[in-house]
Amino acid sequence: MENRSIDELKAGFDNFWMQKLLPYQQELEKTRKKYLRIFLLHFCLVTLVAIAISPWAFEGGFWHDNMTEEQAWKQFATIVCILIAFHSTNWSRNKFRKESKNRVMPQLIKYFDGFSYQFGGGIDLATISKSKLLSSYHIRNSDDCFSGVYKKVGISVSEEHLKRIESSDNSSSEITIFKGVIVVLTMNKKFDGQTMVVRDKGIFNKLDAFSIDLPERENIRLEDSVFEKEFEVYSTNQIEARYLLTPAFMERILKLRQAYKSKRIEFSFFDDKLFIAISLKKDMFESASLFHSCLDRKPIDETFNQILSIIEIVDILKLDTIQISN
Repeated sequence: MENRSIDELKAGFDNFWMQKLLPYQQELEKTRKKYLRIFLLHFCLVTLVAIAISPWAFEGGFWHDNMTEEQAWKQFATIVCILIAFHSTNWSRNKFRKESKNRVMPQLIKYFDGFSYQFGGGIDLATISKSKLLSSYHIRNSDDCFSGVYKKVGISVSEEHLKRIESSDNSSSEITIFKGVIVVLTMNKKFDGQTMVVRDKGIFNKLDAFSIDLPERENIRLEDSVFEKEFEVYSTNQIEARYLLTPAFMERILKLRQAYKSKRIEFSFFDDKLFIAISLKKDMFESASLFHSCLDRKPIDETFNQILSIIEIVDILKLDTIQISN
C-alpha cells in the first residue's frame, strides 16, 4: 500500500477518531475510573496513617541530637512505611498507563499505513552500538516502540532511557547518559563509510573526539557557519560525508533540531541506516492520563502529532530522494 502524505494523514484523522478510536477510549474511561478510585483510596489511607503516627514517631522533633535510640527507630520505621505506602499509590498510575498503552496505541498506530506498535520494545543493541553516538550504559529502559515503512524508507522508533552506574567508595549512583527518542531510518542502499554529526561542545570538542570509537575518522570542516556552530562532523569517508551533507541537507538538520526544541540531536550514517538520537526532557506518546478523561482528545492529538513528526523526518530530510554512491 502506498503511504498517504502528511497532509492526507492530518485530514483524515478526525474521521478515524470518531469511527475507530472513540469506542476504545469509551471503554478505557471505565478502566481509568476504576484505577482512579484505587489511587484515591491508597492516597487517603497514606494520609490518615501519616497523620495518626506522626505525633507518636516525631514527638520532640525530627532527628535531633538528644533523641533516644527508640525514637530514632520509630522515626526510621515511620519514614520507611510512609515511603512504601506512597509507592503503592503509584501502582494504580503505572498499571493504568501500561494498560492504556497496550489497548490504545496499537489501534492508533494502525492509522499510519503498515506501522505496528510494541510497548517495552526497543532498537536492537547491535544498531545502538554501531551508531557510536551513545556511550556505554548499564541500565536500559525502553518504552514505546513502533516501526513501519514510509516512502520506501524503513522507520524504527523507540523511547529510551539509558543510564550508567558509577561507583565511588562504598556508594554507587545512576547517571543518565541519554533520555529521549531514537529513530532509525533504513534505506535501500549502503553507505561506504560512517559519518557522525554530533553537537558542538566548544573547547571540549577535542576531548569528545578522543571518546568516539570510530577508527580512521576525520574531523570534517564544512562551509556553513551556522551548522558549524551547532555541530561537529566526523567521518571515515570525507568524500561521502561532503556528498551527504549538502547545504540543503544541513539546513534541514537545523530545521529538525528546531522542531524538537532539543539541546542534543545527533546523527550517524552507517551501513544502510541513518541513526538519530533526540534528547528530550518530557515523555512522548502519552495518550492517556489517570487524572484526565479518556474522552478528551487533547492527549490523543498530541500523540498523533508526535508520531507524525517522526515520520515527517523522511520528508524534512528528503531521505526518499537521497542518493548514496557505491
